[in-house]
Amino acid sequence: MQNTHRKTPIPMHARESTTPSTGASAADVARDLAGPLTALIERYESFVKTLETHRAAISKADARAIDDAIAREGELLEELLRLDAACRDALGQNDPDPSAASGWTLTRLAQAIGGEDGQRLSEASAYLKALTSRAEILQRSVREASAAMASHIDGLVRQVAQRLSHAGTYGAGGRVEVKAPVVSGLDVRL
Repeated sequence: MQNTHRKTPIPMHARESTTPSTGASAADVARDLAGPLTALIERYESFVKTLETHRAAISKADARAIDDAIAREGELLEELLRLDAACRDALGQNDPDPSAASGWTLTRLAQAIGGEDGQRLSEASAYLKALTSRAEILQRSVREASAAMASHIDGLVRQVAQRLSHAGTYGAGGRVEVKAPVVSGLDVRL
């Protein structure tokens, strides 16, 4: 996905409408939201790229690249959580009760701002939604690819265990059961 919002920054000016739950004007909210929202979009872009790299590393069975991707994903997830909280704070959605409908939503804020600035905010919101959707799809893909790789490795380990087992037979569970080795011998003493 290409980032189209950078050419048209998130609005800093807005009509002076307020929301009753926070008392903040749309202009104040837009100004407070501009930095965290832009940073959130940038981190999601990085997160999507890292997930794509992770998926490619799994396809190539590149353990080092997988480890690097996992480490980077962890860093990005921490940043995403922090930036999401900053955006929610700027929007006045910091009520600990998730059922409380307080503060602004990006859609309501874009409508309150109106004009070109509202349109840019609406586009930024749509782009962020597309990024989060892509990230969810890629996370699912990475999870499934990881499970397939783990299953493949498990099968290889079973094959090796079968060849190395004493009897080379499967037990009732369809797996090699390695029990105490059978020791047999011939007494050749006179």
